[in-house]
Amino acid sequence: MIKLLILFFCSCFLFTACSKPISASKITDISDVKAEIEIYQNLTDENDNSISVILYDKKGKEFGNDSVKITVNGEKAEYKIIQQLYYSKNYDYRAENIPPQNNSYELHIQLSNGKKFFLASIPSLKTSSSTNIIYSKEAPLNQDYSIRWSDLYDVNVLYFSKSVKVKTKEESNIETFIEQAEDTLKIGPSGNYTLKKEKFSKPGELLSMMSFEFTAEKTGTVNPQLLKGSSIKIKGNHEERVSFK
Repeated sequence: MIKLLILFFCSCFLFTACSKPISASKITDISDVKAEIEIYQNLTDENDNSISVILYDKKGKEFGNDSVKITVNGEKAEYKIIQQLYYSKNYDYRAENIPPQNNSYELHIQLSNGKKFFLASIPSLKTSSSTNIIYSKEAPLNQDYSIRWSDLYDVNVLYFSKSVKVKTKEESNIETFIEQAEDTLKIGPSGNYTLKKEKFSKPGELLSMMSFEFTAEKTGTVNPQLLKGSSIKIKGNHEERVSFK
């Protein structure tokens, strides 16, 4: 009985993993589509960017086909099938190094039946310089640490994470490094932040390195006829690292 159950669940898994997405020819209108669009843009060069578009049908399954075309500012995105683990695949449209037009990215889609639709648009990120981030690359553990910034324009979030040094329980004389979860701080284009020395370390661990990711994040406008959950997002960052001794 147990063997039969195992075979049944394995068969179900293989059927699900190997099942193909809906045929793109059956997608006949923009209202049949959910689109998730993500853009990464270098904050020092707006032409250094990458755009990813993933399409879903009404059942939430990814789909794609060479007969479905997507353009970004008039330039065609490349359709790619990306093999994942356990027989699964991602169907992705990608474009890179697309110059913004009128300080924005605008995407359109053409379905297999030839119908064309506006897909989404989003403002490009204003460029800024990492030299406007003032900090020490090395810092002592016995002092508060301050970092300040100015004229980062679209930057609105600071992510900071740390790497700590700990001694293993098995071998107390062996040290290892552990990456810890990010903290998030809402910020403006200019400001400062101070970390108190009391928060650098906890019993059994010693702060080794901290990463500061000054990030610009925005959302844009999608065609209102798209399925619920459709979105377009853009992100760029300046990342700085500090070593503590």
